[in-house]
Amino acid sequence: MSSQEGDSQLTLDRLLLANMTQPQAQEALGRGTAVLVTGSIEQHGAHLPLGTDAFAALAIALRVGARLDAPVLPLTAVGVAPYHLPWPGSLTITPATLTSLMLDVCAGLSAAGVERVVVVNWHEGNTPAIRVAADRVQSDHPVRVIVAEAHVVTNGLFPDEMEFTHAGSMETAAVLAHEPSLVRLSELAGGDPVDQGADGHALFRRRDVYPVMRDFREVASSGWYGTPTSVTEERAREIIDSVAEHIAGSVEEVWKALGERRSEDGG
Repeated sequence: MSSQEGDSQLTLDRLLLANMTQPQAQEALGRGTAVLVTGSIEQHGAHLPLGTDAFAALAIALRVGARLDAPVLPLTAVGVAPYHLPWPGSLTITPATLTSLMLDVCAGLSAAGVERVVVVNWHEGNTPAIRVAADRVQSDHPVRVIVAEAHVVTNGLFPDEMEFTHAGSMETAAVLAHEPSLVRLSELAGGDPVDQGADGHALFRRRDVYPVMRDFREVASSGWYGTPTSVTEERAREIIDSVAEHIAGSVEEVWKALGERRSEDGG
């Protein structure tokens, strides 16, 4: 890591709420925005760490926080991932636990002056609970919640490079941007054919009539599929920076649009 990269990472680390003193936190939260991070601890083959989703969300959230001048708080590294439990090391919490955690944390953020909570998520299994929690937060507190599905953004911005697989190029890029030493391509093994895994995943990603996933082996018997060797460390950083830029810009656009609608309604 170059000195410039080290300084940049140090700057990002200072955005973490846990690294701040109380006066620093009070000033940062008083600016009105906080960024929450949600991921997952789940199997990603032999070449990526269990914390891939958590690391991906954090890498992007820190960059979003830098652009929004907002403190960053990892809500939970463990997500809602019961379908990965056949692989030892994978962990899960219930949707109710994730919802309760977000409610409790947002109550404290609201009391500190936060009006806008941005949730940076990188795990499909978390999304239903996040939406339920956001509804309850907004009902109970003067807080607006904006959710950024970072994995969806990454694939959407770079569809040809960042395949929407599991443990493929997109997730490899996210870990490379976070900590390259955690990527172990020399230990790459197995993996289902990409087309076969994509067909399995598509069944659960349908928006009209769809099953609810019970076991990830229904997608890929090996636990993963994709092309993790297709991305470089330099390109990974460029992509993650672009994703963060897009999310931050979108948050501001959404916030402005909501404000204009409130003005039109006289609210």
